[in-house]
Amino acid sequence: MSEKNYWLSSGFFSMMHRGVDFIVGFVGFMILVRLFSPEEFGVWVLFITIAAIIDMARNGFLQNGMIKFIVSEKGMENSKIQISALQLNAALTLLIILFIWMAAPFAETLFGAKGLADLLQIHVFFLPFLIFHTHNLILMQATFNFKSYFFAGISKSVPFFVFIAIVYLLDYTPSLIELAWYYNLCFIFALLTSQYQVKNQFQILWGWHKEWLGKIFHFGKFVFGTNLVSMLTSSMDKFLLGALLSPVQVAMANSAGRIVNLLDIPINSISSISFPKASEAHEKKQMAEVSRIFEMTVAAMFSFSMAFLVVVVFLAKYIILLVAGENYLDAVPYLQLISLIAILKPLDRQTGIFLDAIGKPAYNMVLVFGTLAYGIALSWVFILQFGLIGAAMGVLVAISITVVIKIYILNKFLSISYGNILKETFFNYPKAFKIAVDQFQKIKNSRSNRSTK
Repeated sequence: MSEKNYWLSSGFFSMMHRGVDFIVGFVGFMILVRLFSPEEFGVWVLFITIAAIIDMARNGFLQNGMIKFIVSEKGMENSKIQISALQLNAALTLLIILFIWMAAPFAETLFGAKGLADLLQIHVFFLPFLIFHTHNLILMQATFNFKSYFFAGISKSVPFFVFIAIVYLLDYTPSLIELAWYYNLCFIFALLTSQYQVKNQFQILWGWHKEWLGKIFHFGKFVFGTNLVSMLTSSMDKFLLGALLSPVQVAMANSAGRIVNLLDIPINSISSISFPKASEAHEKKQMAEVSRIFEMTVAAMFSFSMAFLVVVVFLAKYIILLVAGENYLDAVPYLQLISLIAILKPLDRQTGIFLDAIGKPAYNMVLVFGTLAYGIALSWVFILQFGLIGAAMGVLVAISITVVIKIYILNKFLSISYGNILKETFFNYPKAFKIAVDQFQKIKNSRSNRSTK
């Protein structure tokens, strides 16, 4: 596949995956906030936040290392890498199951979230199914098979959305326990879908391959720590609001957070396809190419995030009314302030991704740990002082500090032109407009040709 076709094809399917996940998650959220009270919905938010942290942390333990090694190894070594990754995945999953089962009652008490322990304990029964599903999704990325990744990726979110839509149309409100069972049963369907998609790439050589176990573990331990702490950092406002205030405030923050998560569609899509290419360029000692990919991808992210920021700041009230209703209007100031993260997310995401790509995951992990540490301290103070909006203040200040440090460190290894990033960001708008006009003209010409025949 040519360089241009790689970015177009991979970008399309990656963006489609993120887009579908976001749309069904967002519409599902709009339904659930109308089915449950803010307090009940706050408990559900805490549950899915913890479930997402577990998934992202385990995924991080394996993803970047597995991709980095598979893109450079073929044949028998590839099979050794895959079985080693599965063995590490199974061991980590067992530890997570034991920890969550024991910690669930404590979490329910800490957050004052009645029923949270039951939801978490249901979830651990289904974690073994995700061992192979996680492996399959990473394998698709490592082999640049983003089309299969799209179908396998949405096989978990779409069936759950269908269930939510059905109960809403039937005017039936399930209990949180019922909702948790359906949420987790979707994992089985997702596993079957992803296993079918990778049947030709799934190759394992049974045995205990110490060399690859060691390599994946030592690379993955940093990314695991990074992902775990990164997820805790992005969720610390919800956890602190639950511990210091109430699940109702968690629901308010989540309603704004769902809107801000719209940014994750382009940002995560671009980062997921940039990491394999950046890793490949680094393996070939093409550091100028790594720098070019960084500049190009950050500019692409900024083009989306700047437009998002303008819209949200000025239309926050109407957006909250539309997606959550009058019960959540207290979230408007929080949304306006937290939307400033649009300036920080592209740099925070890509500096971390590229530190991993050039083989410096330890830097990334330490910095993310720092974000969590001073983020908790700042958010704690700001929440006690300012309430709900203090949570947004703590997150923004903490991430700002980390972004400055990450940029300083990355500049020691790459020659990055931030002027090029800004220039490319604004040039992307007329480029996008021209592409849209060209596509419109093609459609118009096609219709004209059909009508004259």
